[in-house]
Amino acid sequence: MAYWLLKVVLTPLFHLLWRVRVEGREHVPSGGAAVLAANHQSFCDSLFLPLVVPRKVTYLAKAEYF
Repeated sequence: MAYWLLKVVLTPLFHLLWRVRVEGREHVPSGGAAVLAANHQSFCDSLFLPLVVPRKVTYLAKAEYF
């Protein structure tokens, strides 16, 4: 629930502060597995990606990153 609450609050704020450009959003399936690849312009990609995709995003990362 916290995920969706943050998404609702942060999406309009991020769109006001930054110009986010997304290519290929129409190819993201509404269900099932999918791999989303950002071009990693900065660490912020991991913040913007969930805000522009209409489904929940879960990250897989090394334990050392946390």
